Amino acid sequence: MKCFPVCGLNEAITKSFDKIISLDIAKGIREGLDPTIRLVDEQGGPLTTIAEIKERSVLIDKDTPKRYVTLSVTYSQILWMICSIVMRNHDSIAINYEYDKMSSKQKIDFEQELLNNGSVITRYERELLDEKKVLSDSANMLNTIEILSTRKLSAEEIEELYKYDITSDIGTRVNSLYVFAISFILLHEFSHHSLNHDFKQIGTRDEEEAADHNAFWTLYSDMEGEYRNSALLGILCALVSLIFIDTSLKDDGVHPLPIERIFYFYDILKEESPKYAGLMCHLFYTWAVYSHDENMPPLEAPYEDTIEKIRTYMLEIEHNNNE
Repeated sequence: MKCFPVCGLNEAITKSFDKIISLDIAKGIREGLDPTIRLVDEQGGPLTTIAEIKERSVLIDKDTPKRYVTLSVTYSQILWMICSIVMRNHDSIAINYEYDKMSSKQKIDFEQELLNNGSVITRYERELLDEKKVLSDSANMLNTIEILSTRKLSAEEIEELYKYDITSDIGTRVNSLYVFAISFILLHEFSHHSLNHDFKQIGTRDEEEAADHNAFWTLYSDMEGEYRNSALLGILCALVSLIFIDTSLKDDGVHPLPIERIFYFYDILKEESPKYAGLMCHLFYTWAVYSHDENMPPLEAPYEDTIEKIRTYMLEIEHNNNE
């Protein structure tokens, strides 16, 4: 059966790891980590995992790696669609805000420029100017995420996923977010290995926090130039995507509480750029639509103020759900 479209980005993920200077994959392999990631959930849900590092109980021979990482293809496709929804809506609002401020003549000139200029950026802006289509596509993707989370897809349904073209003008911009988001998820698992966590015992919250920090600071410190912004935005997408998988916001006894976890890292990033507040607002607003939460604070500028209202609201839900 055909793989999900997101599988086409596996090589790009490998290349993103090449950019992480401090990541010593070779050392990890020498210490017993299998370099091949095992893909699971290749046809849909329910998800068996997001990503996980495991230790083999029996080694066939001395050359058999003792540890390996699994990654859910279904989660990966869901993450790509979350990145797509958020980027489309964030940029569409920004473009239409500027468009609405234009005079009639400026609008005509701008529309003419969009028609005549064949650059990637111009084609991207032309697509996002159509707010109704952006909202319709977003609603369709949220519906697909819900289906993906709960059951396996037929061959026809998998083929339908290919309408979200990863090679399109919008798709290629989404890819940069997704690649670093999934890299953060995989770095978290690699960190359990590099930090010598005890795989014979159930994981602890301290170990999960240490793996988070190691993955975050690796990307934060190593990414420069054009990649840095995509990497840091990707981290936030990865963290918020986890509450799409489990909307209950309940304490699982091992990982940090989900909302506290998200805002811990947002607080590190927020001083660098106002873009992070905007992305966070759109991520949580998308989650509210997905989880049918009708009380989320309205999505409005300035985003720096709105995200603080969202923080208070989400922390209250998390607290109430864990009493």
